[in-house]
Amino acid sequence: MSLRIEILISTMFKQDLAFLHAMFINNNMDDFDICIVNQTTEDKLLVSDKANIKIINSFERGSPASRNLAIKNASKDICLMSDDDIVYQPDLKHNIVEAYRKNPHADMISFEAVDELGQLYTDYHPEGIHNKKSLKKIYTWVITFNRKVFRENNIYFNLYFGVGSVFKGETEYVFLRNAYDKGMTMIHVSQTIVMHPDESSGRRMGSDEAIFARAALHFRFYGYLSYLWVFKYVFFLIRNDYISSKEIIPKIITGFNGISAYKRLKRNDLID
Repeated sequence: MSLRIEILISTMFKQDLAFLHAMFINNNMDDFDICIVNQTTEDKLLVSDKANIKIINSFERGSPASRNLAIKNASKDICLMSDDDIVYQPDLKHNIVEAYRKNPHADMISFEAVDELGQLYTDYHPEGIHNKKSLKKIYTWVITFNRKVFRENNIYFNLYFGVGSVFKGETEYVFLRNAYDKGMTMIHVSQTIVMHPDESSGRRMGSDEAIFARAALHFRFYGYLSYLWVFKYVFFLIRNDYISSKEIIPKIITGFNGISAYKRLKRNDLID
C-alpha cells in the first residue's frame, strides 16, 4: 500500500528545527512529510530548508487553532497528530501503513503510547472498532486519520476546548466525537508508536481546569444530566484521594461554572 504519511506538529516559539532530532531519533525523518505550525511572534520565525518539512508561522494562540491550521494545510493521505515533546518508537512508518493495509476502510486509526518508564500511558480499550467510551482513552498524539475524509466532513478541533481556550482540556474527545457522530469508521490498534512524558493535562483529574472542562463537555453531550455528573465526579475524586474533603463544595461550584460557561457560548451561537 502506497500511503504518504504527514505528521502535523503543533509547537510554539521555535527558531530552528533541532527539536525534531529527539522526536525522530528512532526513525528516518526523511520518510515523512512534516507540517509544523509554530505559534510565535514576528521576531521569532521558524524556517525550513528541507523539502519534506513545511513551516507555518502563526500569530494565533491556542492548541485547537494550531491543529486546525495544520489540518487545513496538510496534503498527504494519512495525517498523524503530534506535539513537540514526544519520541516516536521504531518502525513508525511501517506500523501506520500496515494498520491501514489491514483496515482499508478505516477513516481514523488510533494507536498507543508509553511514558518515559515504558509503561502504557493509559489503560487502553481492546483493539477493534471504537465506541464513545473507548474514545475517552485516546490522546492527540496517537491519532491518525484519512485527511480527505476528515476534510470533506468538516472535522476539526473545537476552538473552545484545549490549551489556550475557554475549556482547557477534553480537546481530543470533542474532536473524535465529532468524527464518531458523523459516522466515521474509527479503529483502535494495540501498537505502540510514541513515548510521551507523563505530564498530560488530562491526568490532573482534580484540577479546577479539568473539572471545568469536563463539566462543559458533559453538558455538550448529555444536557442537564451533567449537573448530576458533577456530583458523581467530585465524589469519585474524593474516594480516590485526588482532592480533599474540604474541596468538595468548591469543586462542585467549579463544575457548575463550566456548565454555565458552555451554556453562555451556546446562547450566543458561538458553539454547537
